Amino acid sequence: MHPKYLLDQLSAYELTEWEMYDRMDPIGESRADFRMAELASLMVNIAIKWAAGKKPVKLTEITDFMPQWDVTAPKQMEVKKQSIPDMKKVLLDIVNAQNKKAKKRGIDKPPANLTKKKDG
Repeated sequence: MHPKYLLDQLSAYELTEWEMYDRMDPIGESRADFRMAELASLMVNIAIKWAAGKKPVKLTEITDFMPQWDVTAPKQMEVKKQSIPDMKKVLLDIVNAQNKKAKKRGIDKPPANLTKKKDG
């Protein structure tokens, strides 16, 4: 009879070796989680720096985006839900800031190829 699962074939020593190897150079889902957290952190940091301009800002860390699977870990503070008017205000502030930047650069109208053409 052939063992059905890999764990049926491994000795305790071999299993320990694999666990130690995984700690040194993660394989599997934890590595994928790290890669996605790294990418998410990079993208958010680009947006933060872009929006802040020359103002000093606090950037995110990769660990901010790593899933916490340990149920015994302390719970993070509760995030306050944003109201729809608050969301609209933030978006309008972003649009207004971009419009100001565009006007400073002398770009206050969209390119001709992006404007609506009148029929007739």
